[in-house]
Amino acid sequence: MRINVRGSTYALAGKCTSLLENVLNKVVSFIQRSTNGWLRPIGICAIVLATFLTTLPALASDHQDTTFLANKLTAADLTDLFVFESPSDPSKVVLAMDFDPLITHGEVRPFDPAVLYQFKIDKTGDNVEDLVLQFRVNGIVRGRKQSVTVFGPGRPSQVGTGSRLIRASAIGELNQTFSTSKGVKVFVGERKDPFFFDLEQFFKILPDRNYQVQPNPSPPLTVKAFRPPGEAKDTLAPFNVHSIVVELPRSLLGTGKIGVWMTTSYQTARLREGSYAQIERLAVPALNELFMDFKAHNASNLQTPTADAPNQSKFIRSFVTTIGRPKGIADAVISVAIPDVIQADLSKPTGSYFGTQLGQNFGGRRPKDDVIDVTASVVFGSAVTGITQGAIPALTSDNVGPNNANFLPTFPYLGNPL
Repeated sequence: MRINVRGSTYALAGKCTSLLENVLNKVVSFIQRSTNGWLRPIGICAIVLATFLTTLPALASDHQDTTFLANKLTAADLTDLFVFESPSDPSKVVLAMDFDPLITHGEVRPFDPAVLYQFKIDKTGDNVEDLVLQFRVNGIVRGRKQSVTVFGPGRPSQVGTGSRLIRASAIGELNQTFSTSKGVKVFVGERKDPFFFDLEQFFKILPDRNYQVQPNPSPPLTVKAFRPPGEAKDTLAPFNVHSIVVELPRSLLGTGKIGVWMTTSYQTARLREGSYAQIERLAVPALNELFMDFKAHNASNLQTPTADAPNQSKFIRSFVTTIGRPKGIADAVISVAIPDVIQADLSKPTGSYFGTQLGQNFGGRRPKDDVIDVTASVVFGSAVTGITQGAIPALTSDNVGPNNANFLPTFPYLGNPL
C-alpha cells in the first residue's frame, strides 16, 4: 500500500504523460550521442527515470511512496496486490492489483495507454518471472473511449526491468467483466479503495515517510502510539482506486508454490519497438514504506526481486536497530518478507497472510487481511518471534479494521466505487 496523501484533484492524464515522454526522449537522445549508443535503451530509461524525480513541478497529488510517482505519473503508481483463493470456485485463484489512488467521488480519471501493467509469477523459486499476465489500455487519454487488451498468461518474451508484449488473449471494455480465450475472467476499472489504515497517525509516528515534508529526519520515534479504538481513522475511506482483477484456473499458474509481484512500465518512442521500461514494482504491503527512505525506495522500484536480499535487508536491520529492538525482529521480518513477492501454495485449498512461509497453507493475501496489524505486531511487538525486549505495545495495531462496504462476495470482489 502506498501511504502518502494530499487532497487535490487529478491533473496528470495527457499533459504530464506527453511531457514525461518529451523529456525522456530528449535525455535518451543526449545519452546515446554522448556514449556512442553503447547504453541499451531499457537501461537508459531506468537512468532517466531515477534522475527525473526532481525535474518537474507537481502536476497532481496522490498518496505515493516516491515523489516521482506522487507528482509525475500517478497512473503508474501501484498501491496493493492481492493473491487469494477464489471464494466461489476452489479450482481458481484471484489476482488483483490496485493503482492510481485517491480518486474522489464523481471524478472521472482516464487510464494511461503508455503504461503497461503486469502480474509476474515465479514458479521455480529463483525470483525471476516464468509467467506474465499483461494489460494495456487502448484509446484516447482523456474521455471515456477506452478499452483494455489482455496479453497472456504466458511465458515472458523478456524478463527483468524491460518488458515486451506477449500474445494477446482478449480485448474488453473498461468497468465491465469479460473473459479471455484461456478462461480468465477479467475486470479493469474503478473500485472502492479496499485498503484500511490510519495514515494520518502513521505520519506522526514516522514523519519522514511523508513525501510532502521531505527532507525530514528519520527515526528515532517521538510519537509512540496509534490512536485508540474509536478515535482511529481510516484515512483512505473517502477514495476510489483503479483496479485490475482476474480470476483464473490454478492450473494456468502451476501446481505448487509460486511467488507473485506486480509492475508498471512505461513506453516511449526512443525505446525499441514494443519495449517498456519498469517504473515501479510492488508485492508485500508496507514493506518498503515502513523500512525505506524515499531515495532507496525509488531505486528499489527500478530493480527486480533478485536484488532484494542484499538491498532491502539492510534497511530492515537498520530500522529495527534504530527503534531499539533486537536483531531477532529483523531476522523474522526478512525470513518472511524478503524477497518482495507474495508467496502462495497452489496445492493448498485455503490460507492466511504469510501462511506459505509460516503456516504451510495457501498463503497469499486477501483484501480483508489486516496486513498493517500483522506487520506492526511483529516489528513493534512479540508476534512470531516471542521477543518482548524493546516492544512498543501501542504501535502493534492501528486500530482500524476492514469495512465490509469495501468488498463484494462475488467477482470482482472489490467494492463498488463511491
